[in-house]
Amino acid sequence: MKNLIFFLFFPFLTFGQQLQLNNPIIISSGSAEGYDRPRVVITANESPFVIWSKATTPKAIRGRKWNGTAFGNAVDLVTSDLTPTGFIGPEVAAKGDTVYLIFESLLHSNHVIYLKKSFDGGLTFSDTIRVSDNSNTHKFAMPNLTVREDGNPVISYMESTTSWLDWKQMVKTSFNFGTTFSAAVDVSALAPGEPCDCCQSTLVTKGNNDVFLLFRNDDSNVRNTYIAKSTDGGVTFATTEDLDDVNWVLNSCPTSSPVGAVLGDSIMVVRRNGGSGINELYKSNVNANDLQKSYFSKVEYTGSSLQDKVEISAANIATGVFVSVWEENRNGVKECFYNVQASDGESLHNGVLSDTTTFGHKIEPDIAYGGPNAADVFSIVYTASTAHEVHFLYSPLMFVSAVNELGGMGNKQLLKSVDLLGRKVIPESNKPYINLYKDGSMERKIVVE
Repeated sequence: MKNLIFFLFFPFLTFGQQLQLNNPIIISSGSAEGYDRPRVVITANESPFVIWSKATTPKAIRGRKWNGTAFGNAVDLVTSDLTPTGFIGPEVAAKGDTVYLIFESLLHSNHVIYLKKSFDGGLTFSDTIRVSDNSNTHKFAMPNLTVREDGNPVISYMESTTSWLDWKQMVKTSFNFGTTFSAAVDVSALAPGEPCDCCQSTLVTKGNNDVFLLFRNDDSNVRNTYIAKSTDGGVTFATTEDLDDVNWVLNSCPTSSPVGAVLGDSIMVVRRNGGSGINELYKSNVNANDLQKSYFSKVEYTGSSLQDKVEISAANIATGVFVSVWEENRNGVKECFYNVQASDGESLHNGVLSDTTTFGHKIEPDIAYGGPNAADVFSIVYTASTAHEVHFLYSPLMFVSAVNELGGMGNKQLLKSVDLLGRKVIPESNKPYINLYKDGSMERKIVVE
């Protein structure tokens, strides 16, 4: 028996990669400046460009660009005369100094999807370009976009009847840098049922020809994640696959979108699924050629808290890593968390990325690979909603060693983490803590930087 106890608590070292979080920079503060749903992209010279929405009247979409040493002044990218609207969006995408902004407008009662483009990294933008169809029989909402390798945009948006029925996920592509677009194609027609009526689709590309649309479907209240593939740059889509092993049966739309990132021939897809009774994030490595997934597993076991608003970015560092960020309530306050995983999907580190020393909810994170002042950097933004601020931080990847107890190994469901006095905590580097698991086991751990 003594030998068994000694075996269970024998410490060992593991190694991984985690984000080395810098202090957050306040991008905007207060309702007069706006602080809703920030997005970040990386332009030429590793310069982050951040956008966010000002939801109070006069409404606006605003942006700030890194100038090499700091962020420049905030500018209005879309002003109130264009009546920006929608509970999801706007979105931004970039390839070098080519930047595209897409948003929903209430200039027409049927809503309009507009695009603006910049060729100087976001310093100046073009006039609006209407990219939804000129229709009196349909409404348009929830736009998104990506950029192919050649710098041309591919866009998606939802289309419905004027009564907000018969939803479709539409895709258009441009071959002249957003001046004109191909005819809209209903990608969701490839899947049974129809798409969720409040779940924005997302797009990823591989080179110039392969375009992938990720969307949540509604097939008699089964709301699983689907992936569809185009091999002609987004003009047509021919194949689709259901990516979830567990059917999520829900009689209302969850307002939750799948996201993906490409490394080589793999697409890492992360999405929320509540089919088990717990709304958690799941990951799958999807083959870009045949859309077959390698696994369906949880990003991080949390027990009962709802994980949502996930975003993902990839970096071709060594064999490649993916970093996912999301919002979650684990201790009565929403925080933003992250997961680093290897190209094969193995989790290397989980952590909290928002400033936990400042009280209040932190929500709606976004992440992009690249940024100032260091190599192998990820740029991150989130809303500090209680403080009414947008925060930006850049985080290099670093190698770490972890001291673990052998009894803590295994893919078990985590209930909570506590300190040595039994108080619930969010794990931090260089501080010991104990993981308590649903099967009654425990793991003493310290992550050493």
